[in-house]
Amino acid sequence: MRLEMFVACLFLLPGIAKSWYNAVLDFPSEPSVDNFVMWTPIETIDMQEALSVCSWVKPTKSDTRNRFWLSYQPIGSSNDLEEINMCDNLGATALFSTITGTPAQHLESNKWHHVCMTWSLSDQTVRVYLAGKEVSSKTTAANRKFGKRGVFVLGQEQDRVGGSFDVNQAFIGELYQLNMYSRALSGEEVERAFNRGLCASSDPSIAKDITIAWQDVLAAPRNGEVRIKRGTCSHWNLVSDYIDRDLLQHLIKYHDH
Repeated sequence: MRLEMFVACLFLLPGIAKSWYNAVLDFPSEPSVDNFVMWTPIETIDMQEALSVCSWVKPTKSDTRNRFWLSYQPIGSSNDLEEINMCDNLGATALFSTITGTPAQHLESNKWHHVCMTWSLSDQTVRVYLAGKEVSSKTTAANRKFGKRGVFVLGQEQDRVGGSFDVNQAFIGELYQLNMYSRALSGEEVERAFNRGLCASSDPSIAKDITIAWQDVLAAPRNGEVRIKRGTCSHWNLVSDYIDRDLLQHLIKYHDH
């Protein structure tokens, strides 16, 4: 009985019982301009001078098209003033409508990839990371700040604020643990987040800087056939943050029997 109570208490630890854990956003295999998630944050002013965007991304269609999984445009702007475009082709990743200099590289289909973009006004540099390693960096314009109020869209690329989608750019695949931060994460922090793995909880050392969290993304209105599904992670992955490996294996064996 004591062991059963111990296991029960483990799953009440912070973050373990959260409904957003193992909840994956799935964009269907048939591309459509109707499939997207859209929301306007109430406040993005804390990202005006620095930000990071990190997500686990799994494209499920293999082709040569650029399929965008995140797009952000400030309200009142045109296609020429897109703040962020993130794509399954790293070569099309852009900040402030400028390609970040990443060589063309389509993410391998049916495989999870950890992708991050960081930027700060202070060093005027945008950096792109794949699997914890920096793959490109580029200087941004002096005094150029991030648009403080705009529309985020997942699964499509905006040719006008909140619309004018192109079916050939519709994302097909899955997203998990997409978080936005109010500062530029360091290379070491990005690498640590990747090394923690797909199924880990957010790194406590950077979680305090999250300004748009995965649970906020999941709560945003979904359109078309976009759905939330259960992923392949186990809550035992979260428990591993609190107990040693040998005890974890013993608990899994006990629980499964």
